[in-house]
Amino acid sequence: MFHLRLFHDVYPPDAIVKAIRPAPHSILYVFEGSATAGGVPLAQAEAGYFRDDLSVEAGPAGATVWRWELVDRDEPLGIIGAKGVSSRLRMARDVKMFELVPTSRWLFRLDSIIGFEGTTGMHSHPGSGIRCMIQGHLRAESEKGENAEASKPGDVWYEEGAYPLVSTVNPGLKSTFLRGMVLPPEYSGYAETANWIYGQPEGGTKFEGWKALAQQVVTLD
Repeated sequence: MFHLRLFHDVYPPDAIVKAIRPAPHSILYVFEGSATAGGVPLAQAEAGYFRDDLSVEAGPAGATVWRWELVDRDEPLGIIGAKGVSSRLRMARDVKMFELVPTSRWLFRLDSIIGFEGTTGMHSHPGSGIRCMIQGHLRAESEKGENAEASKPGDVWYEEGAYPLVSTVNPGLKSTFLRGMVLPPEYSGYAETANWIYGQPEGGTKFEGWKALAQQVVTLD
């Protein structure tokens, strides 16, 4: 059984980690600073998909990296033990709506919802994932799924796509957040994937933008 994990890693200036561990599928997002991951330079707010062994070199100002992994649940935790690096697991979840088994193919995606405000109304998604707040506030409420409230950068929550929920931002505030998701591969060409249960709220769902950061159709092995 494969599942999703999210780690927050903080690297001091110019730190070098030659191999985090052989995680089959990883997406790294640089929240602060800069880093070179697997030979690919990433500036602040950039992300990339990586396979198997992964090296990370922090930039001259260090780096705060948020790392999503799609791994076998029996794999050891990918906590980085290098000197000076702070690494912690923020969330790990089984995706209940899919059977994540070897040889199955999925879209592993990281995207961003920018400047969301108001409420989504009751909705679901064709895939599940771990969200992470960049800025603002959001409250997620579901009768069957998980409930959560995020109000500061780095706060995390999980949305099981098949369980309808309502996401709400406090009046006068906006929310920008990341979504590390597992979706059917045919959604690689789609942007927003929300399905509204009773139609969108009056005036529609309000957000300033959507941004694809990294995605890859993967075969689990």
